[in-house]
This record gives sequence, C-alpha cells and structure tokens, in this order.
Amino acid sequence: MFTGRTQELERLEGLYASGRSGIVVLYGRSGIGKTALVRRFIQEKNSVYYAARRVTKKEQLLCMKKEWQEAEGAQDFYEAFSALYERRTDGEKLVIVLDEFRNLLEDTTEFLNAFVRFYSEHMQDGTLLVLLLSSSVTWVENEMAGVLGSAARLLNGFIKLKEFSFMELAGYHKNSSVQENIYTGAVLGGVPAYLKLWREEKSFEENVTRLFLTEDAPLFWEAEHYLKQELRELSAYNTILAALAQGKYKLNDIYEHTGFSRAKISVYLKSLTQLDITEKMYSFDTNEYKSVQKGLYRIREPYLRFWYRFIYPNLSAIAAGEGERVYREAVVPDLTEYVREAFRDVCSEYLQLMNRYKRLERIYGNFGIWHGKTGSIDVLAKAEGGEYLAAFCDCKEMPTGVADYKEYEAVLENAGVTPAEWYCFSMQGFSKEMEEFAAQKGIHLVCAKDM
Repeated sequence: MFTGRTQELERLEGLYASGRSGIVVLYGRSGIGKTALVRRFIQEKNSVYYAARRVTKKEQLLCMKKEWQEAEGAQDFYEAFSALYERRTDGEKLVIVLDEFRNLLEDTTEFLNAFVRFYSEHMQDGTLLVLLLSSSVTWVENEMAGVLGSAARLLNGFIKLKEFSFMELAGYHKNSSVQENIYTGAVLGGVPAYLKLWREEKSFEENVTRLFLTEDAPLFWEAEHYLKQELRELSAYNTILAALAQGKYKLNDIYEHTGFSRAKISVYLKSLTQLDITEKMYSFDTNEYKSVQKGLYRIREPYLRFWYRFIYPNLSAIAAGEGERVYREAVVPDLTEYVREAFRDVCSEYLQLMNRYKRLERIYGNFGIWHGKTGSIDVLAKAEGGEYLAAFCDCKEMPTGVADYKEYEAVLENAGVTPAEWYCFSMQGFSKEMEEFAAQKGIHLVCAKDM
C-alpha cells in the first residue's frame, strides 16, 4: 500500500511536466520508501529502471543489457543509454531510474564519463528525467560531490526522504486507534519498511515479541545492520547510543559513561545528528535562565531509541530464548514513561498542524520544548505579540486530574511563562473534576483518541 509522500510526488510531477531535462538525487535511509515512491511516480510513463549491483564494470553492463532489451547490442554504457533514447516515441520524455547509483561509480569512471556524454548530448531537448537513488545519506551529503567532480553541475536538485509523520503513519495503519498508532510509532517510528511488518490485528505485546524478542526476529539485529551501512567504528557509536538510551543526556554524562574525550564524543554526535539519529535539544528561550537545562542530547529516531533502551541491554537473554521474560520485566515497567516522548512529539505535530490551518487563537512562530531542571514544558510556542502557547502531555495509565495541573503550573512558573493559550493532552482522558476546572480556567483538554 502506498501512502503519504504527497509533496515529493508533486515535486517529481512538476519536474516531469516542466519541459526541461533534469537529474534529481532521491536519497534516504534503507527502508524509507524511495523505490515505492518511484514506482508510483513512473506509472504510465515511458521509463526504465535499473538496480545497480556492486560488481565490475563488465558485469554491470551485462546486467544492464539483460534487463534493458533495447540495449541488448550495446558495446558500452554510452551505447546502452543511447539505445534507450532512440527507441522512445518522438517528443516523449524518458524517465531513467538508477537505483543505488553509487554502485555504478565505485569500479571505474567509465560509467560516469559515458553518462555525462549521453546526457549532455540530449539535455537541451527537454526529454530526459534521470532519478539517481541512494540509501546512503552519509555518502550523498559528504562524498558524492567529490566523486562526481565537474559532473555535479548537471544535478538539478535533491529530495531527501524522511520518516513518515504521525499523520502519514496513521494513514498507513488506518484500522488502528490513535493510541495504538502512538505506541506503534514509539517503537518503529515512521520507517515504511518497519511499518509493513506490524500486524494491526495483533496486540502490542504480540507485535513487539514477534519483531524483536527472538534471535531470528526481523528487527532483532536491524539496528546494527543499519548503522553499519552508514558509520565506521560501530563499537564507539554503540557505546554512545547506549549511554543516551540510559538517560545520559549531557555531554559530561556521556564522557563519564564512555571514557571518550569530549571532543571525540562531539564528532560522533555530529555524525549521528547528520543521519537524523540523534539531536541536540535546545530549550525554548523564555528569558528565564536559572531553571533551564542546556546541552542535552537524545536519540531522535524512535526505532533506535526503542532498540537501545530495551533490546541492547537484553541481547543475551533474548538470544537465550527469554524474550517473554524480557518483555514482562524490562519493557512493561518502563513502557509508559518511554512512550511519553513519542506522545509529546505527536502532540507537537498536532498543534503545528492546527497553527498552519489557523485553528488556534493566534498564529505562532517556532515550536519547541522548554527543558527545566525540575520539569519540562512539552510544547511551547510564541506569537509575534509575545503571547505564549504552552502544552503538557500526560501519558499515565489513568485520567489526568487537577493534581497533575498543579505540577504543570509549577513548571510554568519556573519557566517564567504565563500562557495565553494552554493545552493539556492526555492518553487516558480527564477526570470529571479536571474537566470542570479546565472549563473555568480556559484550558483546552485533548484526549489522544480525539486527535
């Protein structure tokens, strides 16, 4: 099932209809849906697709000729592309898709020279659209330009595919409730390849057990497989990510846990952040500095956050066949607290959508989090006139009550914030007393099931 990617499809369709030739790099981590997007885009278009292998130039050309019947008699790459172009209908645009095109550049410059020659000869006709796909974010962003050299000037743009938003995830799992999708997103994030493995008809426990808690489970070793594709020195990255998963959010805490120098940790965190695996959490500026926490990091990517929190510390037990015990003794006790972070991200996405469509009382600028020493404001935004919107997200397994409000009120005071617009989100709804209290105070109450 294809879902989401509306903006990316619109951009590709715009390039196709532009009347100009173009080369676009479409990239993103493995499993993010590049091929699915391209398949949808090239439907009913004159197109050819080639999945490049890591082989010699001779074998690559043989594979290409075997898959492209038009190029059967080609003696080199230039002739192969030329044969494709010559057999199209006059004036019709040809879409050429080269999947994992990095593999075409590793053995020799012969392919690159042939392709540049072919494209340069025909680009003025406006009848070529070339999509170059790659699953290596690090290579595209750091190394590709050096490999392409002067040929990089032919590129017309980049499309980086990221994880599904929560709205897209909910569209993918239409038969699940909002709460169920929040829990699914907390474990798998918005990676389509992972979401395909989740069975909506099964319980959360059944899905987690089947996907993670046996040695041959499909996602048991996936974290390391993914990191190996992008990073060297896996042992160092594993150590840092394990520290973050254990709540070591400050650089000094990571230093004490790992023994690495602070400079080394900073370099590794920069690499992880470039891959959207980690992020530095900047506290929203409220001009209240005494109570704020600075320099915090977190694992941003939900699948890896779940894996390093629950799977990594229990690898031996799971491999020994004790997955059920791991779920019962490790996952269940910490699950509510773990999901809270994902719930907060969903609430922020909800409010930002409301802001975009002018459904809030004011138009707000940047949205963020205020990180306090004794508590945090889950969502904070500021309007042009200086008014604040504040939101708290309660993930407990019971309705939110007035006592919870009092805790939130204390955090706002520490932050120096008096919100003009105040939201409380709750996974399990609100007590009758809280509903009456909120009506008097003008607090907006939102239950997860109603989002």
